[in-house]
Amino acid sequence: MRSIILDEIRVNNNRVDFFFTPSKNLQKYFKENNNLFIEYNYDITDIPKSILVIPFLSNIVPLTWIADSTIKLKELDKSFYECLTGLKESYQDMFPNMKFKGEIEVEKVVENTYEPIHEVASLFSGGLDAITTFIRVKNKNPLLITEFGWHGSEIKNSEVWEADKENAVEFAGKYGLDNILVQSNYGNFVNARIIDSDFAKRLGDSWWHGLHHGLAIISAAIPLAFKLKVGCIYIASSYSRGSELPCASNPVSDNRIRYASGRVFHDGFELTRQAKTKIVVDYFSENQESVNIRVCFKNEDNCCNCEKCLRTILGFIAEGKDPKKFGFNIPEDLSSHLQNYLSDNIKYFTKTNILYWDFIKQRITENRHNISGELKLEWFFTYDFALERKYSLIKYRVTQFFPIIKRRIGNRISRKLESHY
Repeated sequence: MRSIILDEIRVNNNRVDFFFTPSKNLQKYFKENNNLFIEYNYDITDIPKSILVIPFLSNIVPLTWIADSTIKLKELDKSFYECLTGLKESYQDMFPNMKFKGEIEVEKVVENTYEPIHEVASLFSGGLDAITTFIRVKNKNPLLITEFGWHGSEIKNSEVWEADKENAVEFAGKYGLDNILVQSNYGNFVNARIIDSDFAKRLGDSWWHGLHHGLAIISAAIPLAFKLKVGCIYIASSYSRGSELPCASNPVSDNRIRYASGRVFHDGFELTRQAKTKIVVDYFSENQESVNIRVCFKNEDNCCNCEKCLRTILGFIAEGKDPKKFGFNIPEDLSSHLQNYLSDNIKYFTKTNILYWDFIKQRITENRHNISGELKLEWFFTYDFALERKYSLIKYRVTQFFPIIKRRIGNRISRKLESHY
């Protein structure tokens, strides 16, 4: 029988640790210490365990469904327990080639209620999506929730987290808002590579992107949303209507999540990323305010060398604005920098990446009278992302055929060794 038993919930001031035991046939999917922890900037000793257990269950339950196993808990909040059926259905609809089975055994279902004091808490990374949502809910005086889920077995100094935290606290202070700060190992307590080795082919997606991150991020916020009596947790959309890409965070599944008297709302799905860029540009231009947008979530600063940075930079240029005013230290010769990047990396672009860039190209063409000629981006107006990707892939496969085969064989051997040990 495949099972995961939650043995202990250990609370110490502002930290909760979950210790669990997987059956032998599931142990390979977890790190050896079988421990998930979350640390907050608030004391959590007064939060009932039926609420505290929600993040643990949320991080485990997608694996339970695809591995047809059972999670055993002592108690769970009634609202969350009842929303799990709908969540499971939404995952099944996203991934029809995978059977979502498994069960949750709960000894005691607890009804928790409260009268909301705060209308909204908004997940806040400091990125374009999060700032767009902030603008849309600003008048509701939201609590801003910032998380870092990439610690190892213990919390160690992370310059990335310190930069994220400093940016979030400064941003909240500018608007007289309060921060909820969350640190965890939810991104690292599982062996994602082994999960992907066993399930990614059938899913057509990775564990983190397709199944895990939405529930992990949202659920980590729920204990403090309960403590502070929040009516609704907002999470900004990463994709928009029409992208047709399965994702662990989407309006169908996120909007089904309930906890005690609270709920979740997936915000901005009707907006393209370029439309969000315009909302941000218009807001900060009209209010004559500066903002530092952070899109490199694993770097201290925006690197201005990755796809996401360059895409965001071009998005601001398409709106006729200087990216430097939004936190991007762009190179002097941006045109050559972008051409070199695309030459090396266009082969790795997904259909969604290309969709984003096509929206930018459309806007930059519409607004070309407001684009500085000094940027020398005339070539960009006619650049065909899909066609260039096709040509680049052909060239890469022809020139790298034998190294690719060698690497694939090596990866298969490594995965088998990891699974064995």
